[in-house]
Amino acid sequence: MFIKSVEQTVQYLEKRARDFGVGCKKVYVSLSGGVDSAVVVTILCRTFGPENVVAMYRDLRSNPKHLVDVRELQKVLGFKLRVVDANPMYDEILRQLKEQALADGDEWFDEGTTDSKENGWEGGYASFKSRAAVPIAGLLSKIADNGSGRIYGTGNAEEDLIFRYYDKFGDGAVDNNILVGLMKVEVRQVALWFGEVYGAKIFVRIAQKTPSADLNANGDTHNDEDELTFWAQNMGFNIQLSYGDLKREGNIAWIVKQDLDLEVIRGSREELDEEMLISELEYTGEQVQLIMFARVIEKATRHKELGIPGVERFELRREGLVD
Repeated sequence: MFIKSVEQTVQYLEKRARDFGVGCKKVYVSLSGGVDSAVVVTILCRTFGPENVVAMYRDLRSNPKHLVDVRELQKVLGFKLRVVDANPMYDEILRQLKEQALADGDEWFDEGTTDSKENGWEGGYASFKSRAAVPIAGLLSKIADNGSGRIYGTGNAEEDLIFRYYDKFGDGAVDNNILVGLMKVEVRQVALWFGEVYGAKIFVRIAQKTPSADLNANGDTHNDEDELTFWAQNMGFNIQLSYGDLKREGNIAWIVKQDLDLEVIRGSREELDEEMLISELEYTGEQVQLIMFARVIEKATRHKELGIPGVERFELRREGLVD
């Protein structure tokens, strides 16, 4: 939680936003209608001026309520908004792929069907939606500032630090991330503060939303907390994952802070077993399960922070294959 005022934190984030945009007059951010991107676009408007901020909302089987909120936010702040209906493109690409797959005698499971879910295809459809925005973001960010634009990311600490709950080549394809140090409750509180500053209820409404990537074409039925909880329970952990609410941190924030303070996931204590976590750190049974689950996910997502793996020159030299 904040030690100094929200205003002081916002001022610092504005300074760092300016630092990340050195050499740019105009900047870019993708808007989802959620609290994280709403806070980022507000910080950018305050830092660079709304006339120098280009934002894009990509409609791809998206819940219509989010576009309504994005448009209302744009009216308050005055940034430049580009709305892209990517559904025709999405439909046509899937049509072509399905036609060719069936012609080859391969299976094809349509999005949202039971077969698609049971065979693990829904993750592919979600990834397609996340990555579909990337080339558009690349175009808009560059032409906005004659080739020098920046793409500002919108991930918070709970999403990005341990679970890396983003698509590496989708919403993770950004030039910087000014929110990566804030917990979800802190991002929400910044949004509430903006609501007071601008006298706009839209910030409150966005802050109260259920966190969701909106990538499964079923609105809030697919949301971040439920998906993380499903992952955990499917792995045998009897836990419920939570971001908390407008005032209180959830247990995901607790996980992140335990690692930052005690290095129980990525540092000096990552090898402590369940019994040692209880005896040395006095964790409860539920807390131990939270840590053990986080360790599994952290290891499984490390690739997202690495460069593209390959067979490097030194390796070929070591094998005596090249000079």
